[in-house]
Amino acid sequence: VKVAPFFSLDKIVELFGIPMQFKWDNYIILSGSNLDLALKYNTKGKHVYIFNYGCISFVNFEDEEIYTFIKYIESIGAKINYSLFYKYYDVHNIEVLPNNRIKLWQSDNAEYDYSDDLIHTISVILSKSTELDRIESDLNKLLDDAEQFITFLQKGRLGFYRRRSSLLISKILRFKYDGIHNIRVLDRPGFVEQSMHLKVIYASLSKYFELDERLEIVKGKMTSLHEILNLY
Repeated sequence: VKVAPFFSLDKIVELFGIPMQFKWDNYIILSGSNLDLALKYNTKGKHVYIFNYGCISFVNFEDEEIYTFIKYIESIGAKINYSLFYKYYDVHNIEVLPNNRIKLWQSDNAEYDYSDDLIHTISVILSKSTELDRIESDLNKLLDDAEQFITFLQKGRLGFYRRRSSLLISKILRFKYDGIHNIRVLDRPGFVEQSMHLKVIYASLSKYFELDERLEIVKGKMTSLHEILNLY
């Protein structure tokens, strides 16, 4: 779920005394006693992944538990945007079979041994897919504004140009700058690179959530924005 434009993880790290992960995938993992502190009861089997780009992945959480956790991190200084919370989210259910194996999705033919690393991988993919939803939405809105801008220019609405051009250009420049980070968000994380088994799982999930195809569409639209910026 997307709950903020970004997170400054320092306060959370300081409170729980836990390390952040990789340079370009800065996030923290909460489980065990750390989660017990937040929810005030035994949280065995539950995990939380907090990403610096404002997404959180919850494992084995009920809706009310998600809300309780979000209110908790808000109480320690995290700035929560509830409009994002209700707009950008995804749910992925997996069933643990009697032989302690799982399918990555219901119709998948392959089975994998259940493990924390596997759940870790799924949680990362879900956060990336949710963040990509946000990027796609923001980009589509910006392109709509740019197209409206061009239409007014073609009609000779110079007053509109003076009022809106600087605002639109600043938005495009900001998106262009943030785009460098946005694209890196979708890189494969370091812990996956260290395991051929996890690489296979990561690739399967990326295909299932169409991450590569969606990213190519985003890149194409970003190119269109850059062309508009160069023209005006």
